Amino acid sequence: MKKFKTEIQLTLLTICIAVVVIGSGYLAWQSLSKIVDTIHKEARPDLKLLLIKDIASDLNEVENTVRLYSITGDASFIKPYKQLNTAIQGKLSDLEVYAIPASDEMILIDSIRLLVNQKLLILDEIRTLHRTSPKTKESFSKLYSTIDTVIIQPDTIRFKKEEKKGFFKRIFSKRDTTTKQPVIIDKSKEKEIIKQEIAGIEKQISVQARQLQVKEKILLERNIQVTEILGKHIYNLETSEQERLATKTIEVDSMATQTYRRMGAFTIAAVILLIIILFLFFQNLRKNRAYQKVLKKAKAEAESLAKAKEMFVATVSHEMRTPVNAIYGLSEQMLHKTDSDEMISDLNVVRKSAEHLIALVNDTLDFSKIESQKLQIEQIDFLPSEIINEVHTLHKDSAQKKGIELIIKNETDKNMVLRGDPTRLKQILINLITNAIKFTSYGQIKLAVSGEINSEQNYLLRIEVADTGIGISKEDQQLIFDEFVQLNTDLTQKQRGAGLGLSIVKKLVQIQNGKIEVDSTPGRGTRFTVQIPYIKGNTKNIIKTAAEQLIIPEWFKKLHFLIVDDEEFNLYLIKNILNNWGVSFTEAHNGQEAVDLAYENPFDLILMDIRMPVMDGFEAAKQILQHRSSSKIIALTATTKPADIDKIELAGIHSYLQKPFAESALLDAILKLIQEKAGDTHPKTIAENSAIDLQELKQILGGDDAFLNEMLKIFIRSSEETLEILHLNYLSSNWTAIGESAHKLAAPAKHLQAMNLYNKLKILENTAANSHPEAIKNLIESIEKEIKHINSVLKQKLDTE
Repeated sequence: MKKFKTEIQLTLLTICIAVVVIGSGYLAWQSLSKIVDTIHKEARPDLKLLLIKDIASDLNEVENTVRLYSITGDASFIKPYKQLNTAIQGKLSDLEVYAIPASDEMILIDSIRLLVNQKLLILDEIRTLHRTSPKTKESFSKLYSTIDTVIIQPDTIRFKKEEKKGFFKRIFSKRDTTTKQPVIIDKSKEKEIIKQEIAGIEKQISVQARQLQVKEKILLERNIQVTEILGKHIYNLETSEQERLATKTIEVDSMATQTYRRMGAFTIAAVILLIIILFLFFQNLRKNRAYQKVLKKAKAEAESLAKAKEMFVATVSHEMRTPVNAIYGLSEQMLHKTDSDEMISDLNVVRKSAEHLIALVNDTLDFSKIESQKLQIEQIDFLPSEIINEVHTLHKDSAQKKGIELIIKNETDKNMVLRGDPTRLKQILINLITNAIKFTSYGQIKLAVSGEINSEQNYLLRIEVADTGIGISKEDQQLIFDEFVQLNTDLTQKQRGAGLGLSIVKKLVQIQNGKIEVDSTPGRGTRFTVQIPYIKGNTKNIIKTAAEQLIIPEWFKKLHFLIVDDEEFNLYLIKNILNNWGVSFTEAHNGQEAVDLAYENPFDLILMDIRMPVMDGFEAAKQILQHRSSSKIIALTATTKPADIDKIELAGIHSYLQKPFAESALLDAILKLIQEKAGDTHPKTIAENSAIDLQELKQILGGDDAFLNEMLKIFIRSSEETLEILHLNYLSSNWTAIGESAHKLAAPAKHLQAMNLYNKLKILENTAANSHPEAIKNLIESIEKEIKHINSVLKQKLDTE
């Protein structure tokens, strides 16, 4: 409640601060906007005055141009006159743009425009007056030409020119010696006429000049009047603009003062609000620190509880693995010792039950991961029909003992392959059927499996587990999927369990994007329906498994091991395995005994447990390796904690196996460590259904053993060469060459009926170009194991012959 009140206070205070900041900011912005707008507008009067002065200057230039034209009559002054006139009109238009609309200034500017236009008209009339005045120059030109013909020097005498005579005529004719008479020209009349014309022209020029002067005087008087009025208007406009500028300056100063006051008030308010916020912040911080102390204490207690829970689960799982390891290992040993089909069948059930028990132990360890959503779901190809058959085999006996009929109805294709996590599917089915058997006293339990194709690659698997048991009430149906829940019924009191089964089932279904539903009627039974989506798998990735037959090298009989374990079950299992292999051994029951024995004897291999009294396996391994660094140690441990695995590596232990382990896994780990010392080829396990079959090859060769042996030697040599080529091409990322090498070896593998190797080679051949490098690497390693396994068998066969 206090926290809620604090949040309300902070929210209201934040809203108040936001309102004050926004309001003050808006007022300040409004004031500043007005100031800026005023300054922007007040920049215009200067421009208007400049335009008016430019117009007045242009008018003077126009007037001067007209006067020059009137004096000289030179037409070159007409072009500047027109240009100035056009410029004045443009400036008058600009002046209207800068004027304040609907104001006295606009009226004043309109008057100036009219006066300017009037002045231009007057000047244009003056220019027109001089342009249309009579042309006296032409009259004078004609008169001057007449005068040139009339004016002659006084007493000028002209003689008549003699005619030109020929050359002989001039020689033989007589020269005229008589005196020639001059011809006198009289021009007195023409002179009188010219004087009269000059007098007339002078009179005409005088009259025209007086008329022109009168008209020009009138126009000049009008021009002076317009100029005076225009000057007054310009003066009034300048005065008005100066007054307005002064007024606006006062307004701007007033707005600036008001803005400063508002900003000061805003600053003071912000400081006060900031102080209030800091006060509330530190008060809230003090409370939060108190809350954090409480939370840290609660967290430490929760972590301590979780750690205790983890330690408890790890300890219980470790203790469970010890007897399960003995059951699993001894059942495997007994399978090798009997030929009875019935005994083999029973031992297989025991072995599968042990495997399932190990899976349950792992599920218990993974429960915390499920809660934290850290559980990893595998994606591998599997046959649902095999899972269903295995679940049926595990539960048919327990159902029969209670007189319950266990019915399996599988409507899916038995050869259908899906891609997902088969272990989790098996766990879901086992939990549901185990639950049904537990709470059903008579009648039947039916497991129905069906499915439908959602798309080309998706398949929805549907599972129904129905029983005729006690049923579940509607109220309890909401609780059965919770952790550690046991329903309060008479039958429940007789059944033992932790109450995790259905909770794990639901979470496993949800992790795989599926859903689970329950429909139950008390006294009539319960039906669980599970739907899980899967991706369609690839049949080629399904490898048939069978009981393994181990081939133990002869040189194992020369070895001597030290086995270290404090549990009688584990010692009995390991001793049984080593006795079957013909390996001699010495026992130790704790780490200190192991150290003492290792100091005295150089054992070929030490198999060491980790958790032991007196001295644990970590310390024992360190001391042994310090004394004799060439010692080979394999840890046999039930732990699954990453920290313990890291400690194993830090102790210098070469390898480790998790209990329970298969005999083949132990053999493989041993051979990896001491095969160089033994100098023998790495033998592998041979699955009965996947072993090589030379009968077909013998028939092809007509029973020729020599030829057969030669073929086997060729296969050994070519397969080893292929392995080298595969590794080299992998390092160089030559995926095409990898596919070709796999193709070449596939046919010889098929002749030997080594179908496991053949299938893997075909997969590599078909997917090398498109698969991820890590997947190709894993496939090559698997092929390498198959080849070494087959070659070891072939070499043993060749050696015996």
